[in-house]
Amino acid sequence: MTIFEDPRAPGHSELRYRPDVDGLRAVAVLAVVFYHCGFWQAPGGFVGVDIFFVISGFLITGIIHRETADGRFTVRHFYERRIRRIFPALFAMLAVATLAAWILLFPLDFEAYAKSLVATAFFAANFEFWREVGYFDLAASFKPLLHLWSIAVEEQFYLLFPAVLLLTGTSSRPRLLAVIGALLLLSFAFSVWASEQSPSTAFYLLPSRMWELMLGAIVAIAPLPDLSRRWRDAVALAGLFLIGWAIWTYDHWMPFPGVAAMAPCLGAALVIYAGRQTNIVARALSAKPVVFVGLISYSLYLWHWPVLVFTQIALNRALHPWEIYACIALCFGLAVFSWWFIERPIRKHRGLEWRALFGGAAAAMTVTALCGAAVASAKGVPQRLQPEIRKILAEERDHEPRMDICFGLTAHDVRNGRLCRIGSTKAAQPSFLLWGDSHADALLPAVQKVAEQTGRAGLFAGTDSCAPLLGVARPDAPKCKPFNDAVARLVTRSAIREVILDARWSKNAYGTARGEGDWRVFPHDAEGEGIDRVSTEAVFYRGLERTVRKLTAAGKHVVIVASVPEAGYSVPRMMAHMRMNGDDRALTHSLSKYLAHQKFIFAALKHMQDRYGAQILYPHEILCATGKCELSMDDKPLYRDEHHLSVFGAMQLLPMVQRAL
Repeated sequence: MTIFEDPRAPGHSELRYRPDVDGLRAVAVLAVVFYHCGFWQAPGGFVGVDIFFVISGFLITGIIHRETADGRFTVRHFYERRIRRIFPALFAMLAVATLAAWILLFPLDFEAYAKSLVATAFFAANFEFWREVGYFDLAASFKPLLHLWSIAVEEQFYLLFPAVLLLTGTSSRPRLLAVIGALLLLSFAFSVWASEQSPSTAFYLLPSRMWELMLGAIVAIAPLPDLSRRWRDAVALAGLFLIGWAIWTYDHWMPFPGVAAMAPCLGAALVIYAGRQTNIVARALSAKPVVFVGLISYSLYLWHWPVLVFTQIALNRALHPWEIYACIALCFGLAVFSWWFIERPIRKHRGLEWRALFGGAAAAMTVTALCGAAVASAKGVPQRLQPEIRKILAEERDHEPRMDICFGLTAHDVRNGRLCRIGSTKAAQPSFLLWGDSHADALLPAVQKVAEQTGRAGLFAGTDSCAPLLGVARPDAPKCKPFNDAVARLVTRSAIREVILDARWSKNAYGTARGEGDWRVFPHDAEGEGIDRVSTEAVFYRGLERTVRKLTAAGKHVVIVASVPEAGYSVPRMMAHMRMNGDDRALTHSLSKYLAHQKFIFAALKHMQDRYGAQILYPHEILCATGKCELSMDDKPLYRDEHHLSVFGAMQLLPMVQRAL
């Protein structure tokens, strides 16, 4: 059984068909599609997946319970239905998507795609995307198979749940309800905890999602009372309201699933419960056009995300409104084709012997996994591209070589002396500290080079998204405040003489950054929260001053590296696209726009210089020396992405770093 199972398929004839359930599927899949298309009317459309989970729990539990009670349930028959339902459309989509990936994806993206392809072949895509989560992870818009995490969660559930039901004994309804209730409570408690402590775990993994399926399971087998017509309408409308409220008011900022997922899941459960008898909502959901969308929902879900991703990649930009509508139309066309010519024939083909069916499934999984493994081992097959393009795209991997070891540390690492030593190996002890976020890590190769030349050694204290702003906390980066406190405590008690501060200052000062859409951060300190531009600037200034004041009071010489110009787009990818289109122009950014954007930050840095004697270094004096900010040099990118200097780019700042050391 999947979230897209059809109760009318072979083996379900004993169940009363519920067209309203197909209609509810239509609501769920359209919510997901509209959310991924960026419709402002559906900022919480991601809850469509949670609605699917409730539907799935309802159907599978009812079917297995009924078949077991009748003595007709077999594991072989159960998984035969799963293969018929899931495999044909899924692996057809994967074949087309892999061909598109070969043509459109650059090596780094193609390598990541290949890894997700291997995971998808074994229904473990959620583990792969969970593993990838991190500061330098590829954006979702470069992951054509990202949506398959939910299919993986479903399949993992279907591997485990039948065994639980059989061991429990589905003929005993009270015992079964007790087990399902216990699973629901345990999973919900874990989901609430993980949503705050480990959001990626909560989002991608089965333990935090199982309660949603169990909610549907309770509706399927609990002895719930029948309702009068008035109460059926009221309960169904309440459920529909909860679903609509979540779709229209939720957004990607909120911790999820956790408590927030209760509204859409409870709403789906209420609609299904009330729909056992006719009601106003069930009649609306049973309308033929709505039911048809529910019938094609599996194929529509499979196709919609790859179509959107590959279209954006092919155009190398965000989609215009008319292009989004065209993509939606294409998705529906592909979904109808897949449903009519792939899904239905395989499901209804009774002459296909089960051994051949299982053998074909194993072959599809094996071939898919081998293709993915081959591409991943070949690093995305860069040989597909011309040498000139390969040279440009190689800069995407041109980062500080010890990043995996020296960057992304925690307060615990700092307290236990795990900061990386940099510079000369002949120096007796570290005499300087480079402290900051990923921009400091990007500058590290230049600092390393100058330190070696001058015979000095230092320490590097860097972690993701954490500018050295003491007393400042960010909800999106909870480790920052304890990390910075630990670094400050270490440096003030050490013999270090110079402290170099480097970070993506503009994002911390304004709450937003170039190329990140409406994404913003909300820093706060003991004196207030950054909820708008003015209040965010105030939080930033107070945090910077606390840091500089504490360091200078401890006798340290403070050096602050100002922000580098940001492109707002991946420089290597843009250059590669331009060269492939015969455009050999150099990429630049407006100096005047950069200076205007940095006006407040430069003023804050000037105050640190005047009041505390901090030394300020300005990368734009080198990178923008020609009157415009260069993003490439000698046909080679200075940046490895939208805003991080490559090693080549960092080395252009050697004269600036020499002034600091």
